[in-house]
Amino acid sequence: MSSQLDLDHPLFQRISHWINLINFLILIITGWFIHSPYPGMSMNLMRNLHFIFMYLLIINGVVRFYYSFFGKHKDYDTFLLNTQDVKTTWPQIKYYLFIGKHPETGKYNPLQKMAYIALPIMSVLQALTGFVLYKGEQLAGVASYFGGLAAVRGFHYLLMWIFIAVISVHIYLVFTSAYEQFLFMFFGKTRKEKGV
Repeated sequence: MSSQLDLDHPLFQRISHWINLINFLILIITGWFIHSPYPGMSMNLMRNLHFIFMYLLIINGVVRFYYSFFGKHKDYDTFLLNTQDVKTTWPQIKYYLFIGKHPETGKYNPLQKMAYIALPIMSVLQALTGFVLYKGEQLAGVASYFGGLAAVRGFHYLLMWIFIAVISVHIYLVFTSAYEQFLFMFFGKTRKEKGV
């Protein structure tokens, strides 16, 4: 018999989540070293790893997007904002600021939905700006529309910090208010199932 967590986070979705975790971690580390190299570091290695994991992130994103609409456990509708989300956005913010009660929400609250919608869009923008930086001479005309390569580099760097902020908040909230889901997401079992 399936538990509610089995239904909320089927194996495919959990695997996709693990892949994203690895991709984001490697992209942030390699991106940091590309932006601020140190003596003796292999820039070629950092760039190659950065591009490999960027492609893996995009492939995983496309597969996950397809699965959310056409997979066995399609869940696209759980990410769409609705009128209830409009009503609970401010109460949810107040709850996170420790000045209000937790509002009644669906599987995801409105702030989660906004983050989960924004992350794929930000990933596409990050890939595009990264490609413009990589092919700076060939795409100088494209870069000029955005203020030149320095502006594109600054935007790419800013997006990295937004990713770090979103991921940090996500991790904090998981450990403070959804620990059972963390256990299930990574180990397939909760404390009760483990007999803890």
